[in-house]
Amino acid sequence: MKKKGKRSVDWVLVAQKLLGIFSESLGLPPSCLKDAVGEFYQNITVSYYPPCPQPDLTLGLQAHSDFGALTLLIQDQVSGLEVLKDSHWYTVDPLPEAIVVLVSDQTEIITNGNYRSAVHREVTNSTGARLSVATFHDPSKTRNISPAAVIVSQSSPSRYREVNYGDYMSRWYTKGPEGKRNIDSLLIGP
Repeated sequence: MKKKGKRSVDWVLVAQKLLGIFSESLGLPPSCLKDAVGEFYQNITVSYYPPCPQPDLTLGLQAHSDFGALTLLIQDQVSGLEVLKDSHWYTVDPLPEAIVVLVSDQTEIITNGNYRSAVHREVTNSTGARLSVATFHDPSKTRNISPAAVIVSQSSPSRYREVNYGDYMSRWYTKGPEGKRNIDSLLIGP
């Protein structure tokens, strides 16, 4: 039963619209990134982090970047998400009814690094449990991903090797991030 005043959200539509905005911000047709990703494979994860008596000794989820195209995250009112910027961890304070948008690895590849995937982690706290819901929007496992041809030119050579998304994902699950971004293994040159 739908509560009065509450609307359901079509997460795939939101992700597609965001990719359109990203495309336009780079001076590209709105469908450029969406077409490069292809049909979304959507995965939803609900994460529960219980309170921890010694949060300084425990990390909820190690530092990583998501390997798909885009992640949309809803947090409850308990802090715990941190993002890395300029070698410093910043807390993403929860806002009521806000959606946190995390750019993921495949979008970084397609945009040739114009959009960078967000390195983030989850931390625990001693005062309360935390709940988050993430919707991951990924290419199909058979999709090959590379920098968009319209972005790559003589003045902006390709920074990333082409990768099959299924292979990329398998590598992540077998090796894990090992303290660095998996996408770094696809960089061309030094």
